[in-house]
Order: sequence, then structure tokens, then C-alpha cells
Amino acid sequence: MNNAMTPRVLLVEDEPLIALDAQDTLRDSGAVEIVWARNLAEAEAAIHAGGLQAVILDLRLGADSSLPLAQKLVGLGVPFGFLTGFQDSGLPPDMKDRPFVTKPYSQDQLRKLLSQLIKPV
Repeated sequence: MNNAMTPRVLLVEDEPLIALDAQDTLRDSGAVEIVWARNLAEAEAAIHAGGLQAVILDLRLGADSSLPLAQKLVGLGVPFGFLTGFQDSGLPPDMKDRPFVTKPYSQDQLRKLLSQLIKPV
């Protein structure tokens, strides 16, 4: 299976209702496989498994921050963006150029975020 033809997206989101809604929108936008991680450990496992074309990170996962995951993704060269209830002031300067959508978001905003991360080949 050619991964470029079948977008595999990691969604890191700790709120189940938001995750379910986001998964529907991502599928409607062309993501063939969506891996949902509820916490840092699940996200680390999905990143370690590889094959991801894009990652969408909630900035806060309970008491944890997803910034260590973002740093790892930078090192791996995996495109990612943020979907979060925090304003971009919660991002360090080296992450300010990443695509960013603030909750509550519209389906169009999430579609645009995905299209920014997965470029046609």
C-alpha cells in the first residue's frame, strides 16, 4: 500500500466528543486512516509506529503539554499543526509558524488545517 495515496493522520486529542467530530471531518476531507491518541503515551506509540502523513495536536492533554511531541515531529520531518482551546500565545516562538486552529473550530477550518499539512504529490 502506498502511504502517499492513503493519508494516515494522527489526531492527538483528549476530549472524546471533539475527537469523534474531528475524525468525521478528517475522513470527509480525504484522510483514509485516522489514529486517535488520547494521551502522550498513545501518541508516542503512534509516532513510533510511523507511516504518518500528518499530525494534529491538541496543545494540552489534561495536565500534559503536547509540545514534546511537536519537537519530536520536527526532528522526524512529519508535518503537524495544532487544534487547541488555547490562543497561540501558548506556543513557543519556534512553533508560531505551524498551522493553528483554535477551538471551537468549524469543519472548514479543520479541512484547511489538513490541506496545509498534506500537500498533493
